[in-house]
Amino acid sequence: MEQLIAAAADTTPIDVNMDNFMAEVIDGSAKMPIVVQFWAPWCGPCKQLGPLLEKVVAAAKSKVKMVRVNIDENQQIAQQMQVQSVPTVYGFFNGQPVDGFAGAQPESTLTQFIDKLVAAGGSGPDIAAMVEAANSLLETQDYDTAMAQYHEIMAADPESPDGLAGIIRCMVGMKNMDGAREIVDQLDDEFRDKPAIKIAIDALELAEKAAGAAGGLMQARAAVNADPNDLAARQELALALFATGEQAESMEQLLESIRIDRAWNDEAARIQLLEFFKTLGPANRDVMAARRKLSTLLFA
Repeated sequence: MEQLIAAAADTTPIDVNMDNFMAEVIDGSAKMPIVVQFWAPWCGPCKQLGPLLEKVVAAAKSKVKMVRVNIDENQQIAQQMQVQSVPTVYGFFNGQPVDGFAGAQPESTLTQFIDKLVAAGGSGPDIAAMVEAANSLLETQDYDTAMAQYHEIMAADPESPDGLAGIIRCMVGMKNMDGAREIVDQLDDEFRDKPAIKIAIDALELAEKAAGAAGGLMQARAAVNADPNDLAARQELALALFATGEQAESMEQLLESIRIDRAWNDEAARIQLLEFFKTLGPANRDVMAARRKLSTLLFA
């Protein structure tokens, strides 16, 4: 479990350049303080400072993030920041450099530097707001962006069940069932009991179930066309459609089953439809449309 959380919350410094300096440093420092180390491959003191600075940043427990700039490859950034020698380190917060130093420093000085940055950052990033934003991206099926957001959440709070659940659900959305299953299988019982994790596991199990039915899509459709009242075939068709990404049609098939015979197989169609709702999320447009139709069927 510890290895899983550590992997999701990897704090290894990333290398920044002109392409991502704005996003990683200027914009990124609006979320938490950013430590920028200017270095060069030929610089001996840089090699001494780097690992020690990484150690102190890691001890801050994700309240500050570290990036690196190779001045040989990014002279324009070094000039803009008026870097005269390496190593040089700046601390950024809210888009502005707020502290810095040049040359190798002892660990005690680095700790004071990081503590000052952490204090400038206050209580740290607003995890609840980050989760809300990531969940909104997930519900619109923007899995790549949502995945990046959930990794940021895990970096800020390595034991966030919402962050890890989001990663699992993004993997499911990306059809990476093996990766999602690998994470789930490593979870301990305490983590599995978290509400967000339970939803993620349900989503994975539903996707695995649907994937198993996907191969029978044509057969199930033919069976429904031959006998529209074959509700078992219609159930299989709904699962197969869901697995292939045809979510709106999959829910329409279940709604039609409910219209034909709501009580069939202990209300299996309604129960399956509710599982789809839970997996896709309440903000999903197909879910909202299907909910309205279900209400009409049940209460008309």
